[in-house]
Amino acid sequence: MRSKRSDQLNEAILLCKIHRERMLFAWSKLLGIFPLSVEKYNTLQPENLSFLDQLIFRFSKLQDSMGNKLFPSLLQSLGEETRSTPFIDLLTKMEELELLEDANDWLVLRETRNIVTHEYPFMPQDVVDGLNLLSTHQKLILTILQKLFAKIDARFS
Repeated sequence: MRSKRSDQLNEAILLCKIHRERMLFAWSKLLGIFPLSVEKYNTLQPENLSFLDQLIFRFSKLQDSMGNKLFPSLLQSLGEETRSTPFIDLLTKMEELELLEDANDWLVLRETRNIVTHEYPFMPQDVVDGLNLLSTHQKLILTILQKLFAKIDARFS
């Protein structure tokens, strides 16, 4: 019989995989546009703008799902207490357990998410800078996720 903890972990994994796959699809449609400049951004076709929106949305959803679902359910599955634990302490515990290489990477990803989810239509350079940052940090989040999946497989399979 499966436990509630393993169900929560499996659901978190599945959710992260969905966001990862959809983010990768959007990224595959945008490979030729990075690095962006303001000039290039201002001449993007509506289809590419739509894929940028999807990339931003899925990056944000993946980051949220990992931080709010995957990390706590993984720690709970390992017998760690997560209720009423500040998020920074969860990150520290993840690092201590070698589930994250560097908790600061996660804080950088959260800052990137915050930057790209705010629209600044009258500040195109800020938009472009955020999108260029996202193009780099989407690789970082995928690396963190892949390493976590490998550790989960090794521990629970």
